[in-house]
Amino acid sequence: MHFLCYNSVFQQLTYDGKELRGRTLNRVLALVGAAICLLSLIACGGSNNQTYTTSNGNTISNPKNSITNRAYISNQYSGNLQIVDTANDTTAFYSSSYTYTQTTNQIADLSVNIPVGVSATLLARSPSGAITAAYDPANLTVEFVDNTTQTATSSVTVPAWTGMLLYSTDSTKLYAPTGNSNAIQVIDVVNFVISTTYTVPSVRWIALNPAGTMILAFADNSDSMWLINLGASTITPVEIPGFSRPVNAFFSSDGNTAYVLNCGSQCGGTAPPSVAQFNMTSQAITATVQVGGATVGLLNSNNLYVAGYAGGANGTLDVVDISSMTRTTANSILINDGQQWKMALNNNKLYIGAKTCSNTVTGCLSVVNLTTQTADAPLPPNGPVTGILSIPNRTTMYVIQGGMLYIYDTTTDQLQKTQLAFRGALYDLVQIDQ
Repeated sequence: MHFLCYNSVFQQLTYDGKELRGRTLNRVLALVGAAICLLSLIACGGSNNQTYTTSNGNTISNPKNSITNRAYISNQYSGNLQIVDTANDTTAFYSSSYTYTQTTNQIADLSVNIPVGVSATLLARSPSGAITAAYDPANLTVEFVDNTTQTATSSVTVPAWTGMLLYSTDSTKLYAPTGNSNAIQVIDVVNFVISTTYTVPSVRWIALNPAGTMILAFADNSDSMWLINLGASTITPVEIPGFSRPVNAFFSSDGNTAYVLNCGSQCGGTAPPSVAQFNMTSQAITATVQVGGATVGLLNSNNLYVAGYAGGANGTLDVVDISSMTRTTANSILINDGQQWKMALNNNKLYIGAKTCSNTVTGCLSVVNLTTQTADAPLPPNGPVTGILSIPNRTTMYVIQGGMLYIYDTTTDQLQKTQLAFRGALYDLVQIDQ
């Protein structure tokens, strides 16, 4: 009966428990196929270990704790976290009753999910794996989900919008930079309160050293970064000038060196984009390597992959060898245009996503083959990229584009046969079981 979960457009469909309205014959056929799948526990997998009461009063089995390779996907439309089994690209969904009329093209169903707020965007998993933080921008709250019970247990309100969430290495704190309030909010994840704040004007991004003892903070339209020594008797951010619109940093394994991305002229600075080697002890820049653009990076062994967009028809990717502070790409690798901000590595392929791009002939997602150091063929215009997740132990990449999930086979860069579609607008995703 496994074939019942498939159809010609989306081989596997899931929804979030609300009515879904079809507009074309293909959509109607897809919904019928999905409904049949919903009624077959054998076809879609899972086990009965909980019960759930639907809006119409029916009690159904809810197998959400049976998934052992979980990823959460935030749904900013419904305010839910969708749960996906990344080992086989499935999601548990069941319904005790099925209603379909050709006149209204409606189907009632229930997808297993975790309600967290009015909306849900940014996600962060604690290093211990016990808790996941989900940001609700509609309420300016950070919602905390217990990953064992898979329920939202606590909520903390932050004073202004945040663009990132970062856990301390011991999982007891969550840092949220709120630039409009000129401070980094420090959330106590044991008592779920804001325990303190660190003042940094217009702070937007932060990086934490491997020991969890130093924060580097970066602000809008600034040529300085701020160093915060968390072990000091009096914790005071120290401004360090000499950069060019710095936006992020990556650390050596011993934490003694930081490699700072200078967005430079791409972000309104006067110097070209670059990577700056920063000695954490002497608090001095010791070397600089120019790159084509620098808004996002990924450090893998001695290779720092740096992407950005300085304008024109293309963005760029460069590879910097941090052991020698030299650029190993003689010429920047040209990728799609747009504000690059997401990056993930799988099967020696680097997937790079832009939050904005022209999205006309080609899209906001680029793929670079690191073996040949060439960009693969451009992908279709599927909208802005808000989340990328490399699936462990598989040649598979999950990408959120234009509010939808696309599952890529990294051996071909093509969409794999099995796809998942959720009602709503997806935003971010994180692997829970690692």
